[in-house]
Amino acid sequence: MALHQHDEPTMNIVVTGDFLECIGKDERTYRRGTAAFCPAARPHSQQFGAAGLQQIIFKPADSWLDYLADCKVNLDAAPHASSPAFCDLGDKLLRELHQDDGFSAVACEGVMLEIIAAFGRKRAAAKIGGQAPAWLRAAREFMHENAFAPLTMAQIAGEAGRHEIHLAREFRRFFGIPVGAYLRRLRVEQAARLLMKPHTSISDIAQRCGFASHSHLCREFKAHFAIAPSEYRLRSR
Repeated sequence: MALHQHDEPTMNIVVTGDFLECIGKDERTYRRGTAAFCPAARPHSQQFGAAGLQQIIFKPADSWLDYLADCKVNLDAAPHASSPAFCDLGDKLLRELHQDDGFSAVACEGVMLEIIAAFGRKRAAAKIGGQAPAWLRAAREFMHENAFAPLTMAQIAGEAGRHEIHLAREFRRFFGIPVGAYLRRLRVEQAARLLMKPHTSISDIAQRCGFASHSHLCREFKAHFAIAPSEYRLRSR
């Protein structure tokens, strides 16, 4: 998209794909799990990635912007933040948009408020705590590398060289999601990718992604995507 601007301030949250944005003198790459604020009349351009992009853009209410300003978020700087929490909130908002019933408008507003709150919290944490410490990033990398094997909090904490309680507290503070929920999200998203392959059974996918059984996968998958794996596979086709 060529250089353009919006008449009103906007908030966007990336659901799938990625893009490069040029705003002012900054170049930023936004991926799934990124939320960004764009002030009104701020020229910017975008170059979308090869996989395309799906994002939700909405106009924040004035009271929401006042809240962010009270949280010392510098809105004039077009702030952005990335967090696993935004993955879940983006998926949740997309589901409500597709629901489109008598309750979806209220539900959507509730999710957008959650996005605003998470955005303010993430920006505040960045000011206070800065980047996650190396040991915590290493623990998260260990989870990515072993996401589909049986993992315990003790194993992850041992890899990080920290006590389990300390790991749990700091992981949630920096990444905005509990350790267990993050691990479940890694497994469910891998299952969603494997469901795109038509000749792989759901039971086999459950085993490959670290779930105890077919029913265990179905339960976690439905909690995350609000649909059963079989329905997800059908829609993906």
